[in-house]
Formats: sequence, structure tokens, C-alpha cells
Amino acid sequence: MRRGIFLGLSLVALFCGEVSAQGVSGLKAVRVASGFDRPLFATAPPGDTTHLYVGTQIGQIYVLDLSTGTTSLFLDISSKITGTATDGEQGLLGMAFDPDYATNGNFYLNYTIPGGQWGNGTTRISQFYFQTAKKKKKKRKPPVVTLIENVLLTFDHPETNHNGGWIGFSPRIGDDHNLYIATGDGGAANDQGTGHIEPGGNAQNLTTLLGKMLRIHVTPNSAAVSIPSDNPYASCLSCRQEIFAFGLRNPFRNSFDRQTGVMFIGDVGQDTREEIDVQQATNSGGGENYGWRLREGTIATPTGGVGGAPPAGNVDPIFDYPHSTGQTVIGGYVYRGNIRQLQGVYVFGDYLGPETPGSTARIFTLNYDGTSASNFQDITSELFPTADGFNLNYLSSLGEDANGELYICDIYSGNIFKIVSPIVAVQNVAALENGHALVEGTGTPLSTLTILATGSDGSSFSEIGTVTVSADGKFVFEDSFAANFPSRQYRATAQ
Repeated sequence: MRRGIFLGLSLVALFCGEVSAQGVSGLKAVRVASGFDRPLFATAPPGDTTHLYVGTQIGQIYVLDLSTGTTSLFLDISSKITGTATDGEQGLLGMAFDPDYATNGNFYLNYTIPGGQWGNGTTRISQFYFQTAKKKKKKRKPPVVTLIENVLLTFDHPETNHNGGWIGFSPRIGDDHNLYIATGDGGAANDQGTGHIEPGGNAQNLTTLLGKMLRIHVTPNSAAVSIPSDNPYASCLSCRQEIFAFGLRNPFRNSFDRQTGVMFIGDVGQDTREEIDVQQATNSGGGENYGWRLREGTIATPTGGVGGAPPAGNVDPIFDYPHSTGQTVIGGYVYRGNIRQLQGVYVFGDYLGPETPGSTARIFTLNYDGTSASNFQDITSELFPTADGFNLNYLSSLGEDANGELYICDIYSGNIFKIVSPIVAVQNVAALENGHALVEGTGTPLSTLTILATGSDGSSFSEIGTVTVSADGKFVFEDSFAANFPSRQYRATAQ
């Protein structure tokens, strides 16, 4: 139930909704942006709590203003990826902001270009920034802004699928400016065939970058790339020293828990199992083997004759599930935003949903205590349809803003949704110098709230205005008559 909560003018306090004792409840999804052509990810620069960046497979990145709900084009590199199979698994696949983006303006992209050794595309990991040319004052012309690209790493694909695509920086101490890069095994089935090194396939081979989690150090100002000294194969001359962990099939979406530093990897399975792997922050040097192609989830790979016992150093997933639950896992995030009942819960999903006719995407949650996963839930029906009737079709990614709030990208409809708690709350009332009162609170993003206040009798409430909640879930209302009612109380209710 949506409830109004009120405060006296002289009070400054925080009111929260109740917490569910069992599992996760009291959540909804709300559409905060739309009209994107195949959105694949959503992210934000560190510390920028007012914007969300949405990347599309065709090579465009938009900025969503979380205060107004408006979008604008930030970047278009579609000309660079022309000719790649953007209707398949190639295109613009990942984005990461430099930890010092606010001062250096550097950001990093993972995208594919045509060509390569096998003619099936090449992945580029590049640093970008905008350079503004100085103009003479007399000319009074707008400054010329040039996009600068520094290519950091490239590798070719034997097939067009299984490109991975996620990139990110970790919050771990001692891991500054180390960029993590998720790569698929090269494509096709069973990690076999042309371009798949035997024995073991690409994912088990340390001479190729495919089927791995990579880690490189990037010097921001020069874009110089080096190998972190504690990478597990930093001193192996016959290995690709960029390798941080291996044995992955297609780690399409991954994340770091901003509080604990644990890395969560959503590795897309083949015909039988989907899995969530973790890389512990306590093992800062990596080296984990997640088992593919020998293992699919917690079982021996049942197709292609490649399955077997766990390899040396194998790390089982913390959670895997059959295709009766979902067919293509989409890794997510440990929630660290303001919804109390969701705190510390890992939220992830599935692109297609169960292997049944008419199935659509799913949103899942589970708890992870650092050792084991528990309390797996399907919360899709709680979130969708939205209050205005929108459903989730095909989940391409979850995203996290700088506040720790979570978003859902639907590649089919072009919609971006936000996970919210529909409880309305007045959180703060402040007296202004002009005698007005500033009423602040939270509600469902982009919804309209009615603001009520007490009158001269000090007890009964009446409507004094309406306010639209911004896309970040906050509202501000100024009461110009507050000085007439010294002990006035306020309430916000959903229309």
C-alpha cells in the first residue's frame, strides 16, 4: 500500500517503509526512459548522482538526467562498428568510467569492428575523451570538440557470438586503475572448431584472451597499458599475461559489490545450465578456473563430448539453474541503494526466461553471505507490469547509478526501468529565510504526488499543491504559506 507520511515544520527526520522479514517484497518497476534502439547497458560516473548513461548496441550513448527525466546524445560511434552484426551479439557492448572521470574526463568502451583474422570481427578496448581546441577570441566561433580514442587492447573472434563485453574498475584497495575485461570463448558450440585451441578449448588455454576475465593497468594521462604485477600469469612468458581468471564461456554482464569488493560474474551457459560465479576480493591476485568447457554450471558439460571432471583449481558457481528457470543469465548487482528491504541482496536476471512457449525475461534475487547463496526468488511478477502497463520483454542488462539504485534495460522495447519502493515519504521539512517551507521526500519516479498540510486547527489536512517526482525518486515542494502556520505538518500521497 502507498502511504502518506507527515512531518512537523520544526522536525528534521527520516521515515522508511517496513522491511519484509522473509525475502524481498514491496518493490515495483517504473519506466524512467524510452525510445532507445537496442539498449545494452546503463552506468554512471563515480560520484555523479544526477545522470545515468545508456549505451545502445548500434553504437550510441545517451545521458539520462535523473532530475528531469530528459535524455541527450553523449556519443555516437556507430560509424566505427558499421558492418558488424549488431542484430546478433556484436556492437557496442560495454562502458566504464575512469575512477577520476570528474577531473580527467576519460571513459572506456568495449566494442567490435569488422574484419579480423577469421573475418568475424575484432574486439576493441579503448580509452576515449573529448578534447576542446582553443580558439582565438576575435573569431567568436564555438570551440572545436574532438573525440580522442586510444586503443588499449584488441583481439579477434573465430565466430560472431560469445563476445562477452563487460568492462569495469573495481572498488578494491590497491586495485586503482586496473581495468577488468570479460571475454567470451570465441563462439560456436562446445568451445570447439576453427579458432578454438586444443586441447581444452579457448577457455582452458592460457595462450589466448578468449574465455577469460582479463585485467590490465591503464595510466590515465598517457593511456599506457601495463600488466599488474600480481596478475596470476604476469611472469609466464608463454601465457597471455592479461589473464586474471579463466574457464568462462560468455561472461556477458558482471559487477563489483561496491561495499565488499566481491566480483559477481554472470556466465551464460550452453544447453543445460546458467551460472553465477564470484571472484573473492580476498584473492586479489585472481587465477580462478571456472571450469568451462569441461563444466557447465555444477555438472559435466553434457554435449559435444567435452565434459569431464572439474579441472585443477576449479571454482564452482555459487548458484546455477536449469533452462526450465531461464535460458540466458544476465549478471546483476548487489543492491546498495536506499530501498531498505533490498539492502545487500544480489539482483540479476535472465534474458529469455524459462524454456517454455511465450516466455519473457525474468528478474531474480538471492542472498550471498561470502560463502554460499540462499533465498533464490523470482520477483518479476512483483515488478511487472508497471503501474502504467509496461512489461519486461528481453532483458539485456541491469545497471547501477552512482546512488546504488538499479535499472533494467529491455533491448526489445527500448525501455529503461528503475527498481523502486512505491512507499511515499516526506523526509525533511526546512524553514527558509523568506518564510516559506521546503518539503523534501521520496516517491515513485516521474509520478505525481499530492501535498497536503494542516491548517489553522493544526490537525486536519487539506491539499496545498502537487509535485512530480524526479527520475531519481526525489521530490521538492515549496510551501509559500508556511509562515501563517508555525506548527504546520505535511503529508504526501500518490494520486
